[in-house]
Amino acid sequence: MDYCVAAMAYESREQFRILFLDKKNALIADEVQQVGTVDHTPVYPREVIARALQLAASGIILAHNHPSGDPTPSKADIEMTRTIANIGAQMGIVVHDHIIIGKNGHASLKGLKLF
Repeated sequence: MDYCVAAMAYESREQFRILFLDKKNALIADEVQQVGTVDHTPVYPREVIARALQLAASGIILAHNHPSGDPTPSKADIEMTRTIANIGAQMGIVVHDHIIIGKNGHASLKGLKLF
């Protein structure tokens, strides 16, 4: 969490980052997949899963920032996370969490039981 906060909390535009993990949950790669505007970043579930397959990842952690500072997940954040988790499950890729980072804190969609 500290790493994601340091990397993303004070960015002026939204960025969507993926942490790719191996079977033992060791980090394979940390990649910024998309950079958007002050309040939106397009995320394509197909691209997320395709990259995980390319890296032979067994699990992923999704992370993005809210430049407004408020880490409250939006309906779109929740739906996108559920979509990626469902597709990933069919491909043997576990979505461990989706973390939203803001200047005023962070939110874990898994911790909030939103997927």
